[in-house]
Amino acid sequence: MRSCLVALLALAACSGHAAHAYPEAERTAFAQSCSGSEEFCACAWDGLTRAMTVDEYHAALTRFQDTGLMDPRIVRVRAQCREQTI
Repeated sequence: MRSCLVALLALAACSGHAAHAYPEAERTAFAQSCSGSEEFCACAWDGLTRAMTVDEYHAALTRFQDTGLMDPRIVRVRAQCREQTI
């Protein structure tokens, strides 16, 4: 748990942005679909909500489903969290 908090704080410090408001249902859906560790998923959620509004996130998911191309912000958050949670 302590390492998760450290990872979240590090990501928050790097991003410099406050988290955008997301409905709780979005957080629940993300948690259910996240296949990483609890620490990775918490880091990814924090990073995504800081990097993208909920509308941008939905547009990115739709684009990925339609084209297979992942939004660079999601790629960046995933990479940062992988590095922090190894």
